[in-house]
Amino acid sequence: MPPDATETKRRLREAAVAEFAAHGLAGARIDRIAESAAANKRSIYMHFGSKEELFDKVVGDAFLELAASIPFTEDHLIGYAGDLFDRLEKWPHIRRLYLWAGLEREQSFEPEVAGYRARVVAIAAAQKAGKLRADIPPAELMAMVIGVVISWDSAAWSLKALQPEFGFDDLAARRAAVVSAVAGLLQPPRSGS
Repeated sequence: MPPDATETKRRLREAAVAEFAAHGLAGARIDRIAESAAANKRSIYMHFGSKEELFDKVVGDAFLELAASIPFTEDHLIGYAGDLFDRLEKWPHIRRLYLWAGLEREQSFEPEVAGYRARVVAIAAAQKAGKLRADIPPAELMAMVIGVVISWDSAAWSLKALQPEFGFDDLAARRAAVVSAVAGLLQPPRSGS
């Protein structure tokens, strides 16, 4: 009886997620993915194509899973930041994939673009209604919210070295700071400012 291709693909995908999250696209090795999945390299190329195509598939699927797991409405943007923080703490591989993709892939992924478009349209509507600051374009405001959520992950190691002296030593405090920063970011500027 031939091996189950579905099970092989699942193992390959799991191994690829771990490998790409740990090493990024450039550092990932197809040999390690195959070995970790108890499969051969040929099965990777057969099921997913090139290493770049596999990376794009892994990253795209991870982003779609993340987006589907967090509700988003124009009235929930501050809560969304907290929810995103929580989800990335539970799924750190997605945070790492996001950072690697930003560094190594200068292309968009259409399903992800569609997900962001819905969020940006909601932000634009909230800006038009005066609920959110309108002096920052909605796509940039969305990027800033995400940037605040992952700010500690993208901080320089030299800055992180100061955390015991000047930072938060627990996750709840860091989450509260993220939510507070996003709340301040979203406020319309006071007139005369």
